[in-house]
Amino acid sequence: MNLVRVIMPHRGMAYIFVSSVLFTINASIAKAIKRVPPGEFVTFRASHCFLFTIIITYFTGGVPFRFRKPRWVYVYGTFRGFSYILKIFCVANMPLGDASALFFTSPIFAGIFARILINEDWGVIHAVSTVLGLTGVVLISKPSFLFDGAVANEVNPLYPALAVSGAVILGAGITVQRKIGKDVPASVIAVHQNFLTIIYSLIFEFAVSAVAHKDLSQVLVAPTCYDERLLLFLVGVLAVAGQVLFIRGVALESAAVSSLMRNMDTVLAYIIQVTYFKEKAEWMSLVGAFLIIVSTVIVILYKSYVMRRAAQSQGVVLENVISGKTVTEEGNPGEGNGESFGEKDGSGGVMRRGPSVILKNPAA
Repeated sequence: MNLVRVIMPHRGMAYIFVSSVLFTINASIAKAIKRVPPGEFVTFRASHCFLFTIIITYFTGGVPFRFRKPRWVYVYGTFRGFSYILKIFCVANMPLGDASALFFTSPIFAGIFARILINEDWGVIHAVSTVLGLTGVVLISKPSFLFDGAVANEVNPLYPALAVSGAVILGAGITVQRKIGKDVPASVIAVHQNFLTIIYSLIFEFAVSAVAHKDLSQVLVAPTCYDERLLLFLVGVLAVAGQVLFIRGVALESAAVSSLMRNMDTVLAYIIQVTYFKEKAEWMSLVGAFLIIVSTVIVILYKSYVMRRAAQSQGVVLENVISGKTVTEEGNPGEGNGESFGEKDGSGGVMRRGPSVILKNPAA
């Protein structure tokens, strides 16, 4: 019971963390299945997710094609679809660490977009946490454009550029999701995200095949190996669960916090590489993992501090309202008639007027 009481205020972060685990497993499967091109992998995954989310929406009483804020939902689906296509394409053509390092620069762009477009708070604490997290990502990934010699390999500059572009698009998508908020069910958003991803991945795969002079009749050919078919089906199951959890988590958290929590993907990817792909653990990677964890803990502690201060302030207000005390223009308590506390706003909510702040009644 105590554990539930501790987790509930941070359930948005918990949702995002679990989605990070599922997305990391998906990326690892995409890396392991070498005979399926990136565009086809995304198409198969999005098709499975589309079917699953339609079923989930139906059984939860949602209406997939009648919902609020349709324009923002379509914009979000477009951003998320393109960002995932670019991610899988870069993972397939770059070292997994390099792709993760570049892709998870999204907290910077998410914080900037959220500050400009929806006026969200992005202060010193978030900036420090972002710098620590991205430093850790770079140390783990050791991107070849920053580390020379035996530490890193040369990479085509096109792929880092595409990865950064994906990070910018992901940051914009997270901000749009904050704009949508809780007005649209997560399963409905996932339906349209997957539908748009199917369309964009088909266009992407046909375009890449045409540029590479491949036989277009071989595009979207299902793998003949039973194990690969099973893995593709598993990818769909994990992806839809990750999408629903991520959408729900972002609706409960700020854009900057959501992106910082997603930095855990890189730590999880590193663990999978060490245990499954048998890569050696280096001191630089361990330091990077530690920095990412520290950056996430800083955000959690800061949020806990803000929530505790807000709860204490509301408690003081309610206590004074019940006791019938009034706060004057100078912020000094005086005697009231037990009915008001300072002034009333237009909606009937009671406000506390002090030297620098005005607090509304929590019920207002």
